[in-house]
Amino acid sequence: MCFDYLHSNLLKVGDLLVNNNLLLIKEFSQLTGLSRKALYLYEQHNILNPAFIHPDNDYRYYDQNQLLAAKRIRLLKQAGLTLDEIREVIYEKLSEDEINNLIEEKTHLEMGKIKAANQAIEKLETLRHIITESNKVKKEYLESVNVFEYNLTPNENICVALNNSEEIMKQLSVKAKEKIIKYKLIDNQINPVSIALQVENEELNNFKSEIYFGIETTQFYYDIDPYQEESVVKIKEIMDDNTLELSESYVYERILNSDDYLYSSKRLSIFIFPTK
Repeated sequence: MCFDYLHSNLLKVGDLLVNNNLLLIKEFSQLTGLSRKALYLYEQHNILNPAFIHPDNDYRYYDQNQLLAAKRIRLLKQAGLTLDEIREVIYEKLSEDEINNLIEEKTHLEMGKIKAANQAIEKLETLRHIITESNKVKKEYLESVNVFEYNLTPNENICVALNNSEEIMKQLSVKAKEKIIKYKLIDNQINPVSIALQVENEELNNFKSEIYFGIETTQFYYDIDPYQEESVVKIKEIMDDNTLELSESYVYERILNSDDYLYSSKRLSIFIFPTK
């Protein structure tokens, strides 16, 4: 009886091995893009099981009909789904609404990663400026740009004004591409007069917009403390230390910090002097 049982099983193994639909795990891995390690993992979690495991050598075989399921699993994994979530999707344990909610959740998660990556790039760019450009003088013609101008009230704190301008941008659902503080030179006194925002919405740029630059400039990179109002001090220092023949009575401070570093103890800025 034992011989008959063994003989029967050997015949089944032989039939499976001559089945042209079966693929060794190595072949299946190459066709699906899933590594052998991943296939072992999916087997352990009952997500994708081999069609046949040889009893003599534990070789794993997959059916060609499993190729589509494997590629779908790979796509779900690339989309950020966990193993439990993949198993629920594969075995249709989630409703259509539940799947849509899951996709929406993963979409927000990936968008958050993109935002974090963009912020990291901005910080690296700021660091590059700090290391390579700080205290360097640069002469350059600046192309004109459209800006939305927020006028400062007398004695208004610049940090508070920057915050107020940001609140305006939030209410209008737009984001500023850059922030520029405009100073006016009157009787050897330097006074901040406005904050200019170049925004991503062109319609807003044309609303109460001003044209900045389109001039020859001399620029100075500096790291300053905004809370000590070092900008005005720095402008005076630059003018005392350099022979600058100004073409107009305005000086500009272009802020290089990203938004999350805007109110830190140090602000990296370019001080722009219109020169002849």
